[in-house]
Amino acid sequence: MSDPRLIAVIPAYNEESTVGAVVSQIQRACPGLAEVVVVDDGSADGTAQTATAAGATVLRLPVNLGYGAALRLGFRYAARRSWDHALVLDADGQHAATDIPALLAASRSGADLVLGSRFHPDCAAPYPVSRIRRAAMRLVSRVLRHRRGVVLTDPTSGFWAMSRPCVELFSQQLPAGYLDNLLGLSIAARAGLTIQEVPVAMIPRQGGQPSTQGATLVFHYARTLLAVFIGGRS
Repeated sequence: MSDPRLIAVIPAYNEESTVGAVVSQIQRACPGLAEVVVVDDGSADGTAQTATAAGATVLRLPVNLGYGAALRLGFRYAARRSWDHALVLDADGQHAATDIPALLAASRSGADLVLGSRFHPDCAAPYPVSRIRRAAMRLVSRVLRHRRGVVLTDPTSGFWAMSRPCVELFSQQLPAGYLDNLLGLSIAARAGLTIQEVPVAMIPRQGGQPSTQGATLVFHYARTLLAVFIGGRS
């Protein structure tokens, strides 16, 4: 089978120190690559310039609107392009480009949305996270299983391979807030799209700072859980 044509979407906020290496790693790992799109979410540093220098197409938001808004802009751009499969990776260097073939294999086998899971039973070693964050992830998983019938070990993963129907759906319906990729899972399941996980090895953050921590992170988890829960079953 020939290599698929790929488009990769990378949301980025103040990731000048890592985004160039991420773009280069994707370019080396994906011979069928059509385009790497970096969505600069109102960064105050040189994220856009670094991504451009690495060969990416850069879309710039004038102010920081959040992860969901950056993803949706990237998906709207991708929906107008020509490609076979789409990828989503973080700009902080945590996602290993060497795991991309495993995500693409699942996508080629018919899954509309493939998540790279840090906590899959087949992972060599689970990725270390704080007790509070891990408890929140497990609660999200339970709610998604109860409300949508989707069994996931790592619902907060930002490492995705996607079909065109999934990208087109998210380009119109993905909410624009932090952690709203979780709502995207609920939206995809409700639309009847196939969701699958594959094990990946997550790399420690290579630079920058997490966009949300502490009480703000707890608030966003609670808001997202409520949104998924009150959405009801399909």
